[in-house]
Order: sequence, then structure tokens, then C-alpha cells
Amino acid sequence: MALFAKKYLAVGTMLLASSVAGAQAVPAKPACDVAESATGNAARATLSVNLAREAASPAVAATNLKNAVKLLENTDKGDNPVVNAYVLGTAISLWANQPGIGLSPKRGAVGFVGNPTGTLDIPVTLDSLFKIVETAKPVCTDFTAYWRAGQKFYLDVVNGAISALNADKLDSAEFYAMQAHKLYSPSPYGTMIIGGVASKRGNTARAIEYWTMAADAANKDTTYRDVRRQMLANIGSAYMDAGNAASGADKVAAYRKAADTYSQLIAVPGSRGQYLSGGRQQLQTAYLLAGDTAAAIKTWEPLIANPAGYEYQDLLNSAVNASRANRTADAGKLFEGTLAQNPHNRDALFNVAVTYLSMEQNEKVGPIVERLVAVDPGNPENYNLAARAYLSLGKVAQTAKKTALAAAYNDTTMSWYNRGNNLPVEVTFTEFSPTDKSVTIGGNVTDRRDKIEINNPQPAAPAKPAKGAKAKPAPKVEAKIYPPKTVTLNFTAIDKAGQAVGTETVTTEPLAPGQKAKFKVTINAPNVMSYRYKIAD
Repeated sequence: MALFAKKYLAVGTMLLASSVAGAQAVPAKPACDVAESATGNAARATLSVNLAREAASPAVAATNLKNAVKLLENTDKGDNPVVNAYVLGTAISLWANQPGIGLSPKRGAVGFVGNPTGTLDIPVTLDSLFKIVETAKPVCTDFTAYWRAGQKFYLDVVNGAISALNADKLDSAEFYAMQAHKLYSPSPYGTMIIGGVASKRGNTARAIEYWTMAADAANKDTTYRDVRRQMLANIGSAYMDAGNAASGADKVAAYRKAADTYSQLIAVPGSRGQYLSGGRQQLQTAYLLAGDTAAAIKTWEPLIANPAGYEYQDLLNSAVNASRANRTADAGKLFEGTLAQNPHNRDALFNVAVTYLSMEQNEKVGPIVERLVAVDPGNPENYNLAARAYLSLGKVAQTAKKTALAAAYNDTTMSWYNRGNNLPVEVTFTEFSPTDKSVTIGGNVTDRRDKIEINNPQPAAPAKPAKGAKAKPAPKVEAKIYPPKTVTLNFTAIDKAGQAVGTETVTTEPLAPGQKAKFKVTINAPNVMSYRYKIAD
């Protein structure tokens, strides 16, 4: 299943600044008065909890927390059960942060006198205690959320689940995820991880179910927008896979579900980069696979109307899909919009040249290919694009009886054709991965020195001798030997302004004709938009 991210990132301290009231102090003047209502043992237990929070050492904290638990283990007639539940919940929440306690300590270890050797299930206990408070006083939900999920132990549980999932320890991941969900169900993390486990086990229906729950939970809190984006991307990908595997009406239905999901993804406020451009690309693809070209067209019409308002990758992806939909004029405009933002983009230059050829705008092809071979000189097909365009221009000139112009076009055609055929190597690309600080470029180099000789004219056969004369033997053509040779590529990274911001060189292993070598090079430079390279002599 192709996801936008193959691994989940660990949850950092940002979680503590979310709607779970943060790792900050509880507000000084709360709307929730449950703590202020404490009297008797509950008041004394509250004091012990506060002392534990301020303790200079774990030992002092443990002493105060045990005292708080003992005070609240047994209730008197006049006690307020809601207040007692809240204070006892805060004590047990703090216990879960203490070294060596974990989520299932012996009851006696945390201060309970009754059944001291029994096991205390902290997630279940906290959930039971705080539900008492949340049911009686819904206004206190933010406060109970702080004690449920605003503590270090909750982060440890979530990150333990994420680490286990990334390591394919699925049983452990599911166990910790269930614990996280029990501790704080409004958080998307537990259901997110359960969905990830289901996906890795091949249970797509369960994965979609839990990812949907996570996406819905994340939609209620702006802090979780990245989680919502990831979940929607996963759900959309799952539906795309389902569509690829189905047939008939089921196929169309799956693609439409994918389209609906990707529509939600790109609508998440603040979406940019891969989530926006990749999401729109997948949305368009889903519509096209569902047979709804009209809906796909509507997704790229705003980009045509205002290309400056979108990222170049968004424009490029949309241009490719417009081309696949045979919307050639739309594709041309989108490729042109891409080049307005990223003039050195190899893919856009190549594709806009192809588009101009298909639209018979042959006069535009030559100048575009000149720009293309300046950044990508090692692809024979680039030169053939120009050759095809000038060949067509020559035919038009010949039809119009413009003999001199037709001859000039034909000469230019052969010039471009020969430049491509005489390349000693062919360079193709499989990777362009820019980050904020670097860019990685990867591909293949193929030795094609033997093809130069095949493409060039062979010596002519000797003329037929006069009658009675002895025929001359045909010239002997020796097979040419090509010693193995390395290929060196000199790369230059280019930023948005078109300036060179870094260089790097890569040299292949020695190659014989027909042999191919992979290459990968990383240029440490910020904000790279594109690149060019030269083949060293």
C-alpha cells in the first residue's frame, strides 16, 4: 500500500501543548471547580499531590503519592465521590511518571492497603476515575485530559507503540496503542497505530476503519492537522489499491471513495508540499480511473487560471494528468505555468516540448529543447524532439514551395538527429529528492559508444567494374574494440532564482558498450528547485 510516509514519526512535546491542557500548570482560575471543592481527606490528598508535583526527588514524590492514595482508598459518608475520583486520578497519573512503576504495578507499591499484591491496571483505573468526573462535570474535560494524556508516561506509551509499529513488532504496537486509546480516546494516536497494525497485517477494512477514527479525532483539534493529513493520505491510498484490485462497479466505487478522501486531504487548512501537490495528483488520478474526466478537469482549472498561486510541483503533476486525459491544451498551459516558476525543470521542459509537438506548434519546440539539453544533455530522445519538429516545419515549407527554407529546416533536422545519435552515453533519472538542506539525485548511465558507429553511414560498396575488368574487393570492416571506460557527471544544483547553489561530481565504474551503471549523488545546498549536469570529456 503506497503511503505518503512509510514510517510514523515519534510524538514529541508538541502533544503536551494540545487540547490536553499542555505540560503547563493547570489554569489559575479554572471554570472547573472540582479541585477547589476538596474537603477532609480529599483536601489533604490534594496537598500531598501538590507536594509530589514539586518534589525534588522521586523518593519524596513517592512518599507523598502513597499518602494521597491511602487517604482516598476508603471514603466517608460525607465525601464527594466526584472530587475523590479526580484527586485519586491525579495521584495515580503522577505515579505512572515515576521510575520503575510502569502501567501495571502492584497495588501496594502505589499506596493501596487493600489487596496490596494485586495488580493495578493504570490505564483502566484512570479511565474509570476520570469518567466519573467527566460525566458529572463535563466542564472539567480539559483538566482530566491533562492527567490522562498531558504526562510523560502517555508520551512513552504512544512512542512505544510507534517504535514497535515501525519495527514490525505488531503485537507490541497494538498492545501499547490500545493502552494509549484507553488512556485518552479523543487523541488520534491510538487509533492511528491500530490502523497501521491492521494495514501491515493485510486487513485493509480494519485499517480504514481505525484510520478514519483517527482522522475524525484529529479534525477536532488543530494541533493534530498533520495526523489528519497522514490518515487521509493512508485511507486514500488504501482505496486506490482496492480500486486497482477490483473490477466493474466495485472498481469505480473504490476510486470514488479515494477521490472523496483526497478532496478532504487537500482541504485541510495549511496543507502544502507533498500533502497538497501529491493529494491533488491522487485526486485527479482517482477521478480519471473512475471515468469522471469532467471532475478531474475541475481540479486543475484553478491552477490554469492562477498558476502563480500554486507550487510548481502541483502544476507539474496536474499537467501530467491533463496530458493523460488528452486535454492537451490544458496540459500545455500547466507545463508553461510550471516553467514560469521553475525554468530549469527537466520534466516540464521535456513534456511541454512533447505537448507542442502534439499540438503541431512545432516552431516552439526548438527553443524549448535548447533549454532542455542545457540541463539534460545525456538523453538522446531530447534531441529527437527537436529533429521531429524541424522535420515537420520542413515539410510545411516544402509544401509552400519555400525551397530554401525547407532545405534549411532539413539541415537543422539532421543536425539535431546526429547530436542525439552520436551521444557516447545515455543518462536517465530515477530520483530527485530535495530537502531543506540538500538534494539527492539518482539514475542510470548506459554506455552507447557502439551505437554511434551503427548510426553513422558505413563505407560505400566499390563501384561495379567495367566489362572484362577485375572487380576490386570490398573494404574489410574491422570490428571496433571499446575498452571499458568510466563516465563522470558534473552536477549543479539550482535554486528558485535560477542560481547555482552547489555542485557535486559522480564517476561510474568502467563500462563497456551496452553496460549500465547506477549512480546517486547528494548535493548539500538549501532550497534546491532543479539541477543541470554535464558529461565530462
